[in-house]
Amino acid sequence: MPERSETDMMSYVLRWNHRRSEPGTPLTEEQARARDAKGEEYTAILPPRPGTRSPILVTLIWRTGVVLATFLDGAGRRGTQYTFMRHDAERLFLSRVYVWIYPDARPGLLLADAVVREEIRFHPDGRARRVVTDKDARTRETVEYTGVAVADHWEPVPTFGSYASIARFERKCA
Repeated sequence: MPERSETDMMSYVLRWNHRRSEPGTPLTEEQARARDAKGEEYTAILPPRPGTRSPILVTLIWRTGVVLATFLDGAGRRGTQYTFMRHDAERLFLSRVYVWIYPDARPGLLLADAVVREEIRFHPDGRARRVVTDKDARTRETVEYTGVAVADHWEPVPTFGSYASIARFERKCA
């Protein structure tokens, strides 16, 4: 049996429905390809990473130069999200990492329901800012860093359907 390619194992939607943790309006590959060429938003739904059951969502909005890689938690909610910004014609830069922790395992909880929210902003010059907000403890901690190694934050601009590199969960983001 022939091996399946990355594009054989993905589907496309206009947007993911986070409230229901299910695909939104389906798109054919041709429709997604046309949206990609025009710089319009669409989401590629990739298979779950090993040991998980929720798909990986890669949302591309070339018009604004943004690519999001969203990793859903076991209940299908946004757990971790990487924001890549187009730096030039060939490269993207991982500029933000978000992590959300929810009070329990109920599906359908939204970002506002998270009890802990962590955001890390990275800059190509090695500056970073980490903000952790804990709703239960009513705290917000901000730490700024310089000299952060960001060599691993660069990604080639993916061609249509080739999102494996963007969709890598394990990254050196310290």
